[in-house]
Amino acid sequence: MLLVTLFFFLDAIAAFAQARTPANHGYMTGGIDVFLGAANFADVIHPLEFVEASTISTTYPLTVAPGFDIGGGARVWRRMTVGLEVSHVTESNSADVNAQMPHPFFFNRPRAVAGSATGLSRDETALHLQVRWNAPVARRWLLAVGGGPSLLKVDQDLVQDIQIAQSYPYDTAAYASATTQHVSKSRLGFNVGADATYLFRPRVGVGAGITFAHARVPLTGSASTDAGGAHVTAGLRIRF
Repeated sequence: MLLVTLFFFLDAIAAFAQARTPANHGYMTGGIDVFLGAANFADVIHPLEFVEASTISTTYPLTVAPGFDIGGGARVWRRMTVGLEVSHVTESNSADVNAQMPHPFFFNRPRAVAGSATGLSRDETALHLQVRWNAPVARRWLLAVGGGPSLLKVDQDLVQDIQIAQSYPYDTAAYASATTQHVSKSRLGFNVGADATYLFRPRVGVGAGITFAHARVPLTGSASTDAGGAHVTAGLRIRF
């Protein structure tokens, strides 16, 4: 019911804008955003256990994730527009943990431990500045292509240590759980993309697009991740 009300409200705004302005001066977009996934990233840390450095290697997957996308812009010259787009996606995954844990009695006798750290959250927020070229390609169809700089922010849970289950004589150990830390970092990058709109009213339509953005974001001294990647968006398109 809320979406239906929003649709008719936006349609009324577009109809009013059409009556007041003979030409298109800008646009608004809004809808869903789906991150298509990216390559895994890994981190290796060496916390002290029993006065000896352990080795904990964690591999973090980046899978398909849902979110939202909103934006808008204004015409600056002929069919060229400049606008801002904000997108946000979130996911929760498990990470594979492989470790070499020191022996409590003997130096240089590490014990292999493997397990899975569950419920690790990752949120990615992007602010894209986009210069677009807009052109009609058929009756009721518009195509926009463009790109520009992006500010990409990553919020990621990272494994900082693990707890193990062990018993005398402590020659073996088993994975029990992980201690995690939430890290938030941002970096500048770039974006390119294309968007197709079908206008079922002169100022209102639906559309879908694909955007690729990229920045290398250092999360800690030992871990960095690729932010951005390929995103597919779909939703309302309004011209005014």
